[in-house]
Amino acid sequence: MEDALLTRAQELADDVFRPRAQDADQGDIHGQVGDNVKRLAEAGYFGLSISTEYGGLGADETTRREYAELIASACGVTAFVQQQLHAGGFFGGAPDEQFRREMLTQFASGEKFCGVAFAHLRRPGPPTVTAERVSGGYLVNGVAPWVTGWSLLDGFTLGAVMGDEHLFVYVPKEGNNVSLTPGPRIPLAVMNASDTVEVKMTDLFIPERALLSLRPTEALRHSDHCGITGHVYLPLGCARGSIYYLRSLAAKRSNPRLTEVADAFTEEVDRCRADALAWTGACAGLPEYKERALHVRASAIVLAVRAAHAAVTATGGSAHLLTQPPQRLLREAIFYTTTAQTQDVQAETLDLLVSPDCWRT
Repeated sequence: MEDALLTRAQELADDVFRPRAQDADQGDIHGQVGDNVKRLAEAGYFGLSISTEYGGLGADETTRREYAELIASACGVTAFVQQQLHAGGFFGGAPDEQFRREMLTQFASGEKFCGVAFAHLRRPGPPTVTAERVSGGYLVNGVAPWVTGWSLLDGFTLGAVMGDEHLFVYVPKEGNNVSLTPGPRIPLAVMNASDTVEVKMTDLFIPERALLSLRPTEALRHSDHCGITGHVYLPLGCARGSIYYLRSLAAKRSNPRLTEVADAFTEEVDRCRADALAWTGACAGLPEYKERALHVRASAIVLAVRAAHAAVTATGGSAHLLTQPPQRLLREAIFYTTTAQTQDVQAETLDLLVSPDCWRT
């Protein structure tokens, strides 16, 4: 089943997403990006990580990671939007079994889209979103600075600080128009078509049924620790997109040097992927885990930028046109530099950038 899933994803990437990636990048959520998301939903890919018990595909981790690379290699904004709308994992531990089944079934089928509201729970200082217990549920107030795919969403998961705990809940848009105030689309240099907005919550009532989890604040640090290499696949996909472009350019110009460059980057991507699979959260208890995992994560980030930079270099001055893939790929690579960034990832990336090993990842 996994091979069939990846074969179909490869077909979509090659035949639909990559040829229209420039249109998606320069469009909006109602154009090519929205059409791409709809195609992925119809093909069942929003159920990729959801158990077959709830109508999902129940794909294994290796398949899910390869899938993420495939889509990111073809169209960064499509990969990013789907990642942000692929929130089924938050519902796996929801206490209300009926609610869990109801929501996961709808997400797996693509009937409903669930986003993620970033509330900067890791950031020091006063929390941006707070919650308090009230009769029958919780009352939430604050501002979520980043919510992606707003126009497509039926609801979103939200984290809030409640005393010395983190509360995670599901927020449906329907019925909450008074309590939810979205801002205009945030102007981004890349992923601008993702329809990312700021959302203000005013006395937002969340019923107990919509509780996803309630965890001690230190649990987030543990999750970050175990998930270091879980975010390498979008930058690796971006690097693969640059490699694909370099090979196309090499064939067009009959330039063997560009083929050599593409081959060298392919070897690096394969090595980085293998290292990421070797240092997953399953190794979190090993003494060398953190150092090795952080190096893999930073290596993927730097590799994506280098491969895209090579694509720009090989193209020449026309790479500065918004209609050219290298321009988009370089902006996407820079975007992934800070995606899901923690202080540890930031430090390791900076260390690698000033290290002689930067060019030998």
